[in-house]
Amino acid sequence: MKYELRTYPLRCVGCLNCQLICSFLFEKAFNIFKARIVIDRLDGGSKIGFSDKCTRCGSCADYCLYGALEKVEEVSIQ
Repeated sequence: MKYELRTYPLRCVGCLNCQLICSFLFEKAFNIFKARIVIDRLDGGSKIGFSDKCTRCGSCADYCLYGALEKVEEVSIQ
């Protein structure tokens, strides 16, 4: 299932859990440089982005301990 991923950069403390779980799930290695989510740490928060390879699986949000990421089920209009 794909999710809408909402970001709250001011809540991000830069722990990089999201990048570690992403890289492990998709690349079988704990390596932030292989993650599909990108965290750029800034003073007072972080810039949160996603690469073109992001599948919007929501695992990053599941492992975010600080509420900087939220996954929301996409509603399809028919």
